[in-house]
Amino acid sequence: MKLLSKYYRANILATIIVVLLSSGCYYFMIHYILVTELDDAIAEEEHEVIDYAKKNGSLPDPSNSSDQQVIYKDVFKGSARKLSTIELYSKEDNESITSRQLVFPLVVSGKNYDIYVIRSQEETEDVIKLILGITLVVVVLLLLILFIINRFVLRRLWKPFNSTLFQLKQFDLSGKNKLALEQTRINEFNELNRAVSIMAGHVSQEYETLKKFTENASHEMQTPLAIINSKLDLLIQGENINEQQMEQLQAIYNALEKLAKMNQSLLLLTRIENNQFNDIENISLDSAVKEKLFQFDELIAARKLNVKTNIHPANINCSKLLLDILLSNLLHNSIRYNVEQGEVFISLENKILIVSNTSAIPALNEKQIFQRFYRHSETKQPGNGLGLSIVKQICNDSGYTIQYLFYDGRHEFSILF
Repeated sequence: MKLLSKYYRANILATIIVVLLSSGCYYFMIHYILVTELDDAIAEEEHEVIDYAKKNGSLPDPSNSSDQQVIYKDVFKGSARKLSTIELYSKEDNESITSRQLVFPLVVSGKNYDIYVIRSQEETEDVIKLILGITLVVVVLLLLILFIINRFVLRRLWKPFNSTLFQLKQFDLSGKNKLALEQTRINEFNELNRAVSIMAGHVSQEYETLKKFTENASHEMQTPLAIINSKLDLLIQGENINEQQMEQLQAIYNALEKLAKMNQSLLLLTRIENNQFNDIENISLDSAVKEKLFQFDELIAARKLNVKTNIHPANINCSKLLLDILLSNLLHNSIRYNVEQGEVFISLENKILIVSNTSAIPALNEKQIFQRFYRHSETKQPGNGLGLSIVKQICNDSGYTIQYLFYDGRHEFSILF
């Protein structure tokens, strides 16, 4: 969940809870104030009746208006003073009306009376409902305004952060996509941008140092490797070498050849990362695939492999050398790591190249398959684990998309050119 979405939900939820609680408190407070005012008016009527009885020695005339009734009842013993809310049936309105009723005792001319003062509470309830309705409208408007602020204003406030995040996702150590962070009016985002810029600078510097070291080391290793190789050739051609010495020299020669190939692969990776292949031209991809298959004819025959193809015409703009290396590594792997009398399937359609092959090796680790020197633990064929790294680097450099799948005992690589 995005931070803004989480903030929206927390903010709206907190607002709703606060509004509901405050609305409830507000309702009961208004209700209490208005009912208290109504009770004060009833108490005032009580005082008027008592004052009239004391002054005149008799009760005033009963009243029965639309909003108030004053009723006298001659009783043997007066009731205790009581103020309550009651429901009275109104014949005119044909419904029950909520009213406040005050009952208090009064002795007039030696007689006991219960005085009933009843006042309608409907107007008070109407006022409360009106106030509650206005409050709800204000709450809805408040929530709407908060939603608009969260939706648009906060999104604009977070725009610099999203821009920084986008650039971090696009950041490329090879220098194709450098960071260009914008200056903002928000101090925290400016501090974040400065920290990111410093971090990116350090990472780029370390990467350049490592790349130069790899390139220089690969170049420097070529001369001693060539010298060692020539000396081994002289030793192997010597006459005074027994069989055991010959086997040891051959083992050294094989190890040296493996080291030389690894050195060439690392140098090739460095050259690709440095964008040193600029010989872009229009190439017939189908012809290149067929030509590369023809080059592997003898190896395919030696492994007794069944090759099935579904190749359609397709042209792409790319480096001829890089395409040759890419196809060579993919096809060579499909042959080399296949089983005897296995199958290789090659498809080229809509500029999508698919190379799949049967194999005794289980599924490769999808997270590590294109990393340098990665080899499956059950791989028995010799190799340096750089072939697929080179393929991946060529795809990245050329803007191609490569994917790996494993199903039914088959390894499949697909490239979208």
